[in-house]
Amino acid sequence: MAVMLLLILIVFTLILNSLLSYRNSSELILIRNDSLIRAFDEFRLTWKERDPSLSAIREERDPVRNHPSASVYGEEAVTAGRSADPDSIRSDGRSDTRYQPFPASEKLNTGETISLNETDTTRWKMIPGIGSSYASRIVKYRELLGGYVRKEQLMEVYGVDAELYARISPYIEPDSLCVRLQVNRAEFRELLRHPYLNYKQVQAIVNLRRRKGDLVSLNELAMLDEFTSDDIWRLEPYLAF
Repeated sequence: MAVMLLLILIVFTLILNSLLSYRNSSELILIRNDSLIRAFDEFRLTWKERDPSLSAIREERDPVRNHPSASVYGEEAVTAGRSADPDSIRSDGRSDTRYQPFPASEKLNTGETISLNETDTTRWKMIPGIGSSYASRIVKYRELLGGYVRKEQLMEVYGVDAELYARISPYIEPDSLCVRLQVNRAEFRELLRHPYLNYKQVQAIVNLRRRKGDLVSLNELAMLDEFTSDDIWRLEPYLAF
């Protein structure tokens, strides 16, 4: 029994010594760390007094402190405005908080018109109900056709239905600026590019030119099975012989 008691006391003593040693070493490390920090701070302050360029480097790395408006509103005001739009900063460093809405696009008034074959999309967007997409489509389709002959052709543009056409028609003035396609000189691809000609019709024109030479009138196309009376009526303003 005495031996067991002695062993327990020895183990307890060893554990107590280990705990005391760990505590002393931790305190020593903390003391050493505090000493190093204090020494480093004293060294930095001393070096800053000797070399003022360190202050300049710090200011360059901190654009908030170096911002022109810091002298007017203080650092807190500038920090709060980090995410502000740079364009809203005036020349004197103050933020321009006035509301600046996008300018409204100019629209035509009742009685004002543009040309049917207007090529400027900006002009088309002046018509109420016409935006960028419609204006771009109208101009591109005009280029494929060679020009609009009738205002009703605008309903052939993707997205322009009868309702939209009725709204925009009063703002459009017809004209005669139409380019004709030279049937006897145009290449296969050039003929096929026209919206009113399909592949079979172009092939028929090319075959007829090979058989008899130059075509002389639209009546020769009217005799071909590939062309209906409606096709001839639509093509008449666009073909030249």
